[in-house]
Amino acid sequence: MAYGAAFQDLFTGNMSRGANSTTRTDPSHAKMVESILPLLGLRGISPLYGFIGSWLGLEPSLLLTALGVIWAFNKLSRQFYSFVHAIVVQHFMSSVHIRNPDDIYTHLMKWLATQPRLVNSRSLMAETSSKEAWEDEDASNVTRDKSGFYLNFSHQEAKSPAQYVPAIGLHGFWWRGHYFTLTRKREMVFAEGSSKAFREHEDITISCFWRSPQPIKQFLAHIKEVYYSNHQARTIVKRPSRISNPRYGGRGNWLQVANRPVRDIRTVVLAEDQKLKVLADINEYLHPETPRWYANRGIPLRRGYLFHGPPGTGKTSLSFALAGIFGLDIHVISLLEPSLTEEDLSGLFASLPRRCIVLLEDIDTAGLRRPPPVNPEDDDEGSGPAHAHPRRSPRAHNTTNAAASNANSNTAPHDWKVSDLAKALKKDDKAEQRTGISLSGLLNAIDGVASHEGRVLIMTTNLPNQLDDALIRPGRIDLQVAFTNATRDQARELFVRMYEGDPRPRRRGKGAEKTDAASKDGGDEKAENGSAKAPNVMETDGLDIRMSELPDVARQFSLKVPDGELSPAQIQGYLLKRKKHPRKALEEADAWVEGLMKQKVLRSNVLEIQ
Repeated sequence: MAYGAAFQDLFTGNMSRGANSTTRTDPSHAKMVESILPLLGLRGISPLYGFIGSWLGLEPSLLLTALGVIWAFNKLSRQFYSFVHAIVVQHFMSSVHIRNPDDIYTHLMKWLATQPRLVNSRSLMAETSSKEAWEDEDASNVTRDKSGFYLNFSHQEAKSPAQYVPAIGLHGFWWRGHYFTLTRKREMVFAEGSSKAFREHEDITISCFWRSPQPIKQFLAHIKEVYYSNHQARTIVKRPSRISNPRYGGRGNWLQVANRPVRDIRTVVLAEDQKLKVLADINEYLHPETPRWYANRGIPLRRGYLFHGPPGTGKTSLSFALAGIFGLDIHVISLLEPSLTEEDLSGLFASLPRRCIVLLEDIDTAGLRRPPPVNPEDDDEGSGPAHAHPRRSPRAHNTTNAAASNANSNTAPHDWKVSDLAKALKKDDKAEQRTGISLSGLLNAIDGVASHEGRVLIMTTNLPNQLDDALIRPGRIDLQVAFTNATRDQARELFVRMYEGDPRPRRRGKGAEKTDAASKDGGDEKAENGSAKAPNVMETDGLDIRMSELPDVARQFSLKVPDGELSPAQIQGYLLKRKKHPRKALEEADAWVEGLMKQKVLRSNVLEIQ
């Protein structure tokens, strides 16, 4: 106990002497720190420095030293991590960049929105998702109004769940045993040739721990296959996008605007021999051996078709049916768009895929005509000697013009004609109206030196005689298809098709998986291409006649339709208003035809009977 008390006294004495020595050095040290802190821009920390020293009884410089060591260690560790990460990324990882204007960007975002691991991530971006017009819906989920008779879709969008995709930043996911990282970056870039000076640009980087980018290529091929597997028996319609494409220059991007079911070519009202001629011609043109045959003979690999006829005869419908049969996308271009320039048109044609359909509807309304020849009367006086001797030599003509100019210079300023002023104003109006795509620009895009090859060009028009000869010459238009009003046989086919049984929609359940598997194996390939293969089970509920009576009722209806007077669209519109009442359509046909004939005679747009 004596030794313990002595040791305690010694330890207490040393501590008190240390505290006294510290207390003695505190004022000078504090003054030094207080003089240094303002030089570092930390004047507000001086009172805090003194408070910490008095409250903790500890030298604040020790705490600052510890914090400095931690900060230095953090900086060194970050630099070391960045150095090691750069070596690993450069030598042991592969990456692929995807830009947002490309189609692969759309394929990837659709796939990411269906992955549970990514959808349940902690950093997501919510997007509004709505069903397309042709997407199947469950009728039991549709509400009705107070009367219980009419459908009500006021809560349709409320019931539609949001779509979630990975937000901007870094994300990770596993696919077939490989770990991938996905980085989304968004920045503002300068848009050349656009009304907006800057636009948003997004870049997606996919990386994996592998020296070869083969796993990423397999992944991208997988998502592309998944995307197009959901588009079987569908026709994709694209229009020019307003986003510029630096690869092709100008507006070289295409934007998907519709995804609709393929149209059966049986629904197109056209003579059977003309259908077969167009199908055989396009099938021969799209054959894989055709490019070599064209190249060996020095023929450009292009094919153009002109569909002409009255409105409502099925010109655009045949275009959609051909796209469904051959599995091609439709690229629609409107030449009347004010913002579309000739440079944009060349870029759009250059960015077309290898095989596709380019549709130019109502080409006659674009006003593509050659400029009229210069009339000598616009420059010279109508009663001058130049018109009296049209075949004189150029020297005499120049002499006469010089004399006329001298005479005009000596004429009074008020000596002019009203016709000259009218001609000048007319020229100015034509110069101001000369905007958009010219005939020369369209011809260069179609078959110029740098024009695209391999596409199927389809032009539709109601007035073929108003088209310029250069636009429809052989080589630009290779086959013309004439559409006419419906004959009685075609009216009968329309009636039968309108009221024949519909296939029952497939029920989603255990049996649907077998059906989907069979379709993937190619068992129903003809039906997907829009051919005449029909299912066994048909729905015929709700008609006011028996199916056995349909052929006879259709024949009676066709006898009441005048041959070649009504368009298929007019007949179809009449039958649509009675889509479950074929007997009623037959009984009211006489009054309807009489009203249409009267309307045609009076040239009126008002329908008395619909």
